[in-house]
Amino acid sequence: MSARKAAVLGALAMAGALLGAVPATAAEPAGREPILFVHGLFGAPDNFDTMSLRFRLNGYAKSELVSFGYDSTGSLTAAASQFAAKVQEVRAVTGAAKVDVVTHSLGGLPSRWFVKLLDGAASVDDWISLGGPNQGGDPGTCPAPGSTACEQATKGSAFITQLNSGDPTPGSVSYTTFSSPCDTVVENEWTTLDGANNVDIGCVSHFNLVSDRDVFDEVLAATTG
Repeated sequence: MSARKAAVLGALAMAGALLGAVPATAAEPAGREPILFVHGLFGAPDNFDTMSLRFRLNGYAKSELVSFGYDSTGSLTAAASQFAAKVQEVRAVTGAAKVDVVTHSLGGLPSRWFVKLLDGAASVDDWISLGGPNQGGDPGTCPAPGSTACEQATKGSAFITQLNSGDPTPGSVSYTTFSSPCDTVVENEWTTLDGANNVDIGCVSHFNLVSDRDVFDEVLAATTG
C-alpha cells in the first residue's frame, strides 16, 4: 500500500470515529417548546415571517415554528376550537408536552379562550400577547364593524366578560402582555391582564410589534427564560 493511500484511509477512519461520537440528533434545549403564532384582525400567517426567521437564527427548527391561520372576522370561539386542534397537531408532530403561544392583536383572544375555557392550560407553557385587546376595545373602534369578531372583542361583550371573569390567567401558564404608547390601534389600558407580566415595550407601532428587533428580544426572553 502506498504511503498516500495509507494516509487517506487513516484520515477516513479518524473522521468516522469522530462522527460516530456525535449523536444523530441534538437534545432539545431545556425549557424550549414549539411556538404557535396567531395573527390579528385582517392578518395572515406570514405576518410572523420575520419573527420566525429570528427564532430560527437562535436555534429553533422550522418544524418548531407554526403560524396558525383563521377567519379573523368570524367567530372567535370557533377560531379557539380550530386553534385547539392545531395545538394538539403540533404536540403530536413534535412530541412536545406543551407549546408556547405568541399572538398579535386580536389573535390573543381566541388563544386565551382555548387556554381558559377549552382546557388548554395544561398544553401551554408561555402565552404572549403583542398589542392585544385583552380587556376589549371601546365600542365603535374595531376596524371591521358589524363582524362577529368585532362584536365579541368589544368591552362588555359576553365573550370578553366570560374570558375575564374569575381568574383571567388560569393554570401554570406564564402570561406576558406587551403594549406600546405609540400603538394607535389598541390602547395600552386594553392590553393588560391581572396575573400577567404586563410590559411597556416602548415606542413601537401596532403593526411593527411582530417585526421589531427589540420586541423579538423580549419575546425570546419570555419564551426561553
